[in-house]
Amino acid sequence: MCGLAAVFQPDRPFTDDDLAPLAADLVHRGPDGTGLASGRGYGLAHTRLAILDPGHRSDQPMSDPAGVATLVFNGEIYNFKALRAELEAAGHSFRTNGDTEVLLMGYLNWGDAVLERLEGMFAFVLIDHRLRRALVARDGLGIKPLYVRPLKDGLAVASEMRPLLRFGPAEPDPAALAELLVFGFAAGSLSNLQGIERLPPGTALSIDLDLGTVTRRRWFDLLDTLAAQPAAHPERTEAEVAEALEASLTDHLQSDVGYALQLSGGVDSSLIAALARRHDKGGLHAYAIDLGELPQNERPWRDQVAGRLALERHEIAFDGVAFADALPRAVRHMEGPVPHGGCVLLMKLCDHIARRTKVVLTGEGADEFFGGYARYGDWHKLARQEALGQRLPAGLLPDRWPFKGMRRLAGRDGAAWASVYADPAPLLKAFPDLVPVPGAREAASARFADFRDRLLAVDQTCYLESLLVRQDKMSMAASVEARVPFVHLPLAKRLNRLPHSLRVPGGETKPLLKRIAGPLLPHELLHRRKVGLTLPYGDWCADPKALGRYLDDLPSGPLAAYAAPGALGRWVERFRDGDPLVRRQSFRLINLDQWLRTLGGAQSPEPNRINP
Repeated sequence: MCGLAAVFQPDRPFTDDDLAPLAADLVHRGPDGTGLASGRGYGLAHTRLAILDPGHRSDQPMSDPAGVATLVFNGEIYNFKALRAELEAAGHSFRTNGDTEVLLMGYLNWGDAVLERLEGMFAFVLIDHRLRRALVARDGLGIKPLYVRPLKDGLAVASEMRPLLRFGPAEPDPAALAELLVFGFAAGSLSNLQGIERLPPGTALSIDLDLGTVTRRRWFDLLDTLAAQPAAHPERTEAEVAEALEASLTDHLQSDVGYALQLSGGVDSSLIAALARRHDKGGLHAYAIDLGELPQNERPWRDQVAGRLALERHEIAFDGVAFADALPRAVRHMEGPVPHGGCVLLMKLCDHIARRTKVVLTGEGADEFFGGYARYGDWHKLARQEALGQRLPAGLLPDRWPFKGMRRLAGRDGAAWASVYADPAPLLKAFPDLVPVPGAREAASARFADFRDRLLAVDQTCYLESLLVRQDKMSMAASVEARVPFVHLPLAKRLNRLPHSLRVPGGETKPLLKRIAGPLLPHELLHRRKVGLTLPYGDWCADPKALGRYLDDLPSGPLAAYAAPGALGRWVERFRDGDPLVRRQSFRLINLDQWLRTLGGAQSPEPNRINP
């Protein structure tokens, strides 16, 4: 895991003085080394977090011995050993034992087709000196982020937006603000700032270094794999999925500096811990946030898992005051409002993990690929009604959320993905000009007819990306690499061919995953009600020592410029009057306001002397 930045301007010579500030903005992503490289029309900056082959011979930028290509790379290629064997058989020799050189030599052997051979998480920039072009690419599942900013006569890319702001300030994107308000995360290519794009997963750019022209292609689209097929032998299918999961876990354990575990006490992180224990007979360290007396605290379940697996425990106490203290830093590293309150907890957890190791395994992604949300069961009921050709009368479903939202998405009131998760009406009333327009969620949903496919499509793209961005930026704030074994290309492809009867049959969530985990975890843990991380935002906003310290500042803060006149003052009054919906949604506004306060400050460094 590392940080990278690159700038392309035809015929422009770049110096180390030009590039060093870009690297300085990314040093938290790679404190183990900084490298710069430049040539006519391009400049590269890299900061390294050394995990595979951690010696200096794997530092970046890396060039092949003949000087044909130069690479800066962020991520891990988990099948690098198999690819290396192929390349050695083809006559290539290697100077290192890591994956960076395998990616470099793979390009020299296969060209752009190397992308289809890679299994892992990555974003990279490769300069082909022979062809005078750059290849910029992001992994197919969107695990590693990459941002793109067009310049007056060129282009700049980076692992985070902060280096791109050195080419000039950027204003909040109104389209992104609307999504941030309603969903908490701007999906698709929206980056939160105007003029900066988050490169979509599975996308590659080819840049002509002499002309500055950019060609874009989508080399992988996850939704192309979402095609449920009948299972002639369900038991065999289940065994194949279990094997794919085990193989993914084995791949994700590759590290020359060790690893630790995130352990919430839920099914997903507990299963990762159980599978990891099969491979690691020594001291296996597990980290968790202890929420004290809150009902969301799953410590009793963690106690069971840790005792069963003989894990070394690290419990970090956390409360509303600590949450409020850490929020500004989390927002700064997210480069936007935190999409989930768990971001703040994750950042603090990684602060502690960094004292022992650079790598942590997480359970992120299981819900999106195995059907882990309660809404899948609710959608099953609607899908069954549709299959019977029946229209639901307006009064059949309760007039509350999420049923009202499901009616909308089913076609009763038009597409409204916001409605699936919560009632956005109070927020939209306060911000009448910030109304989400059809975007990435609607585009993903529209590709499928079945309700379950539509929900899987949105969860696997838009919602999952918010979780992956969270894992990347919050772990990187502490110089820790987060790995997600449930989000692995071979596993995702296998799961997306499963029939609905195995993955989202209705009723119990994640039935297939729970059967796989059955021999490894306690029955009562597997079949208890899903808790999830729902923090008591209303109580914390009412506490002046916690989030309440930010509440009274809303009417005079930067967010007020986007609200109806007096709306935020009335919002605070309704909060004080005990309006339950306002209490639940006030953190969304505090979160947005805190991000807007960073703009023009710490998030926007002084522009350097590279021309925008």
